[in-house]
Amino acid sequence: MARCDSENRYPAEGLGWRPPDLTAIRFETERLVIRNYEFGDIETVYNAIVECRPHLKPWMGWAEKSHREIAETAQYISNQIMNTRNPDTWQNVGLGIFLKDGGAFVGATGVHDVRRDTASCETGYWIHVFHRGKGYATEACRACISWALRGQDNNGLGLRRVRIFCSKGNEASMRVIEKLGVRKEVEMVDDYWVDGVGLTTRMGWGVMAGEWDTQNHHAIAR
Repeated sequence: MARCDSENRYPAEGLGWRPPDLTAIRFETERLVIRNYEFGDIETVYNAIVECRPHLKPWMGWAEKSHREIAETAQYISNQIMNTRNPDTWQNVGLGIFLKDGGAFVGATGVHDVRRDTASCETGYWIHVFHRGKGYATEACRACISWALRGQDNNGLGLRRVRIFCSKGNEASMRVIEKLGVRKEVEMVDDYWVDGVGLTTRMGWGVMAGEWDTQNHHAIAR
């Protein structure tokens, strides 16, 4: 999001960031395990999306048109597994969020739109409707930011910057981001179309590696 047209048409080599080994992504918080999807997760993830579809719409555009059959979820998880196998083309990965206690699937996070020229990425999240209101989104997002910004010599991606975007109309998502304490950078009026809602204001936040404590998962006070 919020990339100008000339960047898309004339991409620059820039910093030339490259990913570490991505075949076994796993990190933990006090209550959560965040990891690569496995084939054994297919039915669980599909059922969760079916249960949450009315609550994910309209803010998650994929919720309307994808995962309509379990085969689509199987294909999605296969893609998440395989897209980590080629570091030369890798630019995104979806990760599952699971409870440490009992292993229940509670939602998803990950990184996408990884830009090698600026060593940056975007992150996001969604939480199963049965598990909302418990702070899992904030906890998972904090850990994902830490993973993205932590050095590759410390099991991180070694990126310099993380971006987060959402519609101003998505108040629940905005509350999660505001709890992170990261810098608001973008407020683009009527720049974001949401099906069923119409034109909305695009909101964006960012945090640099030097502004985030990757050990304790929080913004460094400015």
